[in-house]
Amino acid sequence: ICWAVRMQPVTILQSAPSDRPVWVSRCMGSVEQWAARSGYGYETLADELFNWVAPERRKKLMGRTPILADLARLRWIESVLSQRGGLVVWIDADSLCLDSSWQLPLSEHTFFGEECWVQKNAQGRWRTYCSPHNAFMGFTSASPVLAFLAYLSESIIDRADPTRIAPQMIGPKLLKTLNSLADFTLVPEAGAVSPALLAEWVGERGDALACYERINRPPLAMVNLCSSLVDSDAHRQQVTSLLDKTLA
Repeated sequence: ICWAVRMQPVTILQSAPSDRPVWVSRCMGSVEQWAARSGYGYETLADELFNWVAPERRKKLMGRTPILADLARLRWIESVLSQRGGLVVWIDADSLCLDSSWQLPLSEHTFFGEECWVQKNAQGRWRTYCSPHNAFMGFTSASPVLAFLAYLSESIIDRADPTRIAPQMIGPKLLKTLNSLADFTLVPEAGAVSPALLAEWVGERGDALACYERINRPPLAMVNLCSSLVDSDAHRQQVTSLLDKTLA
């Protein structure tokens, strides 16, 4: 049985527009190389990803690209699973592979990445906040979660006031709520890095890194760099520095 699990086909999916920043292309290259080394299939889509969202929902979500992507990725995963079976894993385009020898948890029918976000709380103290995220997620045909998650996400959007749709409404916020009930398999090696932690990774260590190290997390193998937060020259330089160090 274990041999059969190991031999199941694995397909990695990513999507990014053709005019993406160079640093995002470098991230995708790191994932593609990792997939090739691991013997995984690898596929990408550009803006045609959004064809997986019904026209009426695309109209309602016009200008809300992250939410459109949250919906589209689930239906694309379903389609690939129906054609090939095995394990299908979505990885956001702004995710960097830090460990090219890392292997996926092939014995699980459903898994999500687990981020450990480092930032100051309302009292100004450094805190870590650990929760599931959908920048990294995998499903097999045996998953009882995928079809329900796609249905629930679409249902929430269909019923929501278009002026009150929050950016992470059907992404991390929904997963965090569901995880409190379902207790999903989470993969801490596939995390995300906050701006404060990134600055200390590539610069001088400080309180953010000390806070992160105190909770004794396993080494990150796949890290989401959160492109929506790369909004300054300083942050872009930090991302580039991390890429240079990792991909050298």
